[in-house]
Amino acid sequence: MIRTEDIYDAAMDDALFDQLAGMLADSVGARSAVLHWGQGASQVAEISYSGYFSGDQMALYSEEFVDDDLWSAALNGRAENQVWDFEAFVPDKTYAHSRIYNEWIRPMGDDTFRCLGGVVRRGDTAGHVGLHRGRTQKPFDREERQQIQHCVDHIGRMFELRHRLNRAAHHGRSLQATLDLSDHAIFTLSTRGRLLHGNRQADAMLQRQDALMLRQQHVVARDPVDDVALQLALRAAGGRNASQAGAVQLHRDRGSPYMLSIAAVWTGQERQIVVIATDPDQGDASFTSRLRALCGLTRAEAEIVVALCDGKGLEDVSQERGVALSTVRTQMKAIFSKTDCSRQSELVARFGRLPRLALPED
Repeated sequence: MIRTEDIYDAAMDDALFDQLAGMLADSVGARSAVLHWGQGASQVAEISYSGYFSGDQMALYSEEFVDDDLWSAALNGRAENQVWDFEAFVPDKTYAHSRIYNEWIRPMGDDTFRCLGGVVRRGDTAGHVGLHRGRTQKPFDREERQQIQHCVDHIGRMFELRHRLNRAAHHGRSLQATLDLSDHAIFTLSTRGRLLHGNRQADAMLQRQDALMLRQQHVVARDPVDDVALQLALRAAGGRNASQAGAVQLHRDRGSPYMLSIAAVWTGQERQIVVIATDPDQGDASFTSRLRALCGLTRAEAEIVVALCDGKGLEDVSQERGVALSTVRTQMKAIFSKTDCSRQSELVARFGRLPRLALPED
């Protein structure tokens, strides 16, 4: 008999989940077994299978034979969380002449002919359990059906746990992708300065070690003078009564200093420190296209706005673009008209607040 702890261990162990169908089959002397769950009995999120079934064969079933599955169809209208012997619903003669038996089961060298199983549902998670024997093997008996019935509630709980864990993992991946979209390096630290998490830009910054690095899993500045200021700011943010954000600059050999914004956040009952590092020299290839989409600017007009937001003047723009200053002033009039701005400072204040993105390269 399969152990209850093996079923629950499969909730958190992918390898055990893959083996669970085989373990269930072995527990009653079945030739093969299939377990799958999703947000509905017909929506498969994960599957565990054993015996003659391979990944390719299960994919072929999903593509071509789902609608021909007489055993699944026989469950319509029947009680859930109940193990059924399908010989009571599908006569041998009907099954022997079915498409699924002759075009899917037999071509794989199998003669699966008997099935024990049902729909398992718990909350908004549902799935199927099915155990199989060949045509020449003995039918499933009442004791074997009761043995699997004893496992059904545990299997349902395991399905629900895997659903919750998968959903949490999906949320984690979604949040990570969102953080990676920012062109800021974002670090999450413990109140003692130990690194807990970082986005893609944070990882890249630590790898460069041009201003920030790890020492025994704690974030430190490369420059000793900068590190004194950084550690003071981190201690202030980690203090019990910290309510204000701090900021420090980290110098590097080349380029403008990094600007670090430091603040504390609460995650439930735990306090953490968030450090957001801004690289003033970091460009954003998507900024021009987003300005064009927002205001209907031409490429040249959008590039002028980007230059102004980067702190350049009209004379700088004129020289960099190799055009007369009068031409740039004419383009500025068109920009003011399209953006509903009347002054250069208003233009920069409005569009300089747009987030800079770090889009992945194709």
